Amino acid sequence: MDINLYDSVIDRTQFLQGVYQDKLSQKEKLENEVSSLREEKDILDKTEKVIKFLMDKLVQKDLSKMDALISYGLKTVYSDRDIVFKSEIIEYGKKIWIDLQTISDGKKVDPQSQSSVHVIESFLLRLLCIIKLGKARLLLLDETFAAVDPGYIENFSQLIVQLCNKLGMDILLVTHNMGFIDFASHSYRINRVDNKTEVIKLK
Repeated sequence: MDINLYDSVIDRTQFLQGVYQDKLSQKEKLENEVSSLREEKDILDKTEKVIKFLMDKLVQKDLSKMDALISYGLKTVYSDRDIVFKSEIIEYGKKIWIDLQTISDGKKVDPQSQSSVHVIESFLLRLLCIIKLGKARLLLLDETFAAVDPGYIENFSQLIVQLCNKLGMDILLVTHNMGFIDFASHSYRINRVDNKTEVIKLK
């Protein structure tokens, strides 16, 4: 027997055994890493579900408060009508869409209709945004309520006063409708004659 050949085969065998053991060790390490990643993924999936559930609850809670406030405002202004505001969460895959609805006499109002109801809703939504975002509680309104029927001005004026008192807000309203004056804490008339502007305090 060729001793050199035998030694060479033994060396080669030992080398291959070493490579094999190294590969087994790497395989075991990778399997452990994959197992660990699967466990992390399971935890993340469960955490995502919990967070989504909590977020949904928080969103629902905020939307319920928003619905209640806007519905209260609409019922205060339009006391002779059965009208409410309702928001509905719609999910598209991982995206969320919130559908804002006006329900009058049990029927959904066309969102494209530019009615005075939508003017009131827009006003109330702006108030909510100011409060939610922690912005300065001052709202400037320039002829915002021109579409509101004169028959509802008194109710609407009372609503504005209530909200200002409860929310600690100030509202500066520019309007040609004299019906608001009786309910304002301060009112001024601006006259412009012969290129001169005069501010007259009415109240």
